[in-house]
Amino acid sequence: MKNIGICPSNSKALAPQFVKPIAEIFAKHGFNVYIDSDYKGLSELPQMDLSTPIDIYITLGGDGTLLAFKQKYSQNETALFTSVNLGSLGFMADVRMEDFELYLKDLIHGDYSIDERIILEGKTPSGENFLSINEFVVHRNAIKNMILLEVTIDGQYFNTFHADGLIIATPTGSTAYSLAAGGPIIDPKLKAFVLTPLCPHSLTSRPFVIPPDSKIKIQYFSQHGPIEGISDGFRSFPINYQDTVTLQLSPKTFRLISFTKRHTFYSTLRTKLHWKGKS
Repeated sequence: MKNIGICPSNSKALAPQFVKPIAEIFAKHGFNVYIDSDYKGLSELPQMDLSTPIDIYITLGGDGTLLAFKQKYSQNETALFTSVNLGSLGFMADVRMEDFELYLKDLIHGDYSIDERIILEGKTPSGENFLSINEFVVHRNAIKNMILLEVTIDGQYFNTFHADGLIIATPTGSTAYSLAAGGPIIDPKLKAFVLTPLCPHSLTSRPFVIPPDSKIKIQYFSQHGPIEGISDGFRSFPINYQDTVTLQLSPKTFRLISFTKRHTFYSTLRTKLHWKGKS
């Protein structure tokens, strides 16, 4: 018997209407169903916390909701994640709202595959560890000037970026902030990272794809004041003059359920990005 954890976004108005039907579908098939302890809506389901042994987390929201709950329950390395997409885009939150019962039946009968996606592991200037599923961003924050960021890869000097900031994205995050900043789309099955400068003051500063075993060091060299490091848009910390942040491949992975018989990464790209063409 598996334990299912339902994780609704408190900011999505549609989320509460999916809690009860999802719980009923799984309970009918003998699953134990729990609700996230931070859920502000009404529910008779038992609450789960960080110690509850959940096998599958179902988030109700968009990609941001999925990232937030993966960060919250990151200590549960064996759990699988999937999401009912209540957002406007959603490359990971791929269970369509109108078809959620069909997807949940696939889930119950094991009719799915599992994507093991790589994630970044970083260390702040103060020595604290963090994980980034989508991307890590260094940004000038409230500073009015562009900033200088020196990057070394595997101990070798790479470049000094005079820019608004820098994104280091995983393949999962290549369709997020990095894409908006001009970075390439990377198939999530690949193992690689992409460095994407933000508004660089150079015509030759372009996004750069590096191997997954690369050790990345970013050092801040402007004396304008502290800038900001941001992991997945949730965790942030200050970076002061001459501070360094290090990044590398994490031994942990992001285990995402994929319903490949209903859609693929490429079909999702065509739909979400409104690509046109003949088949």
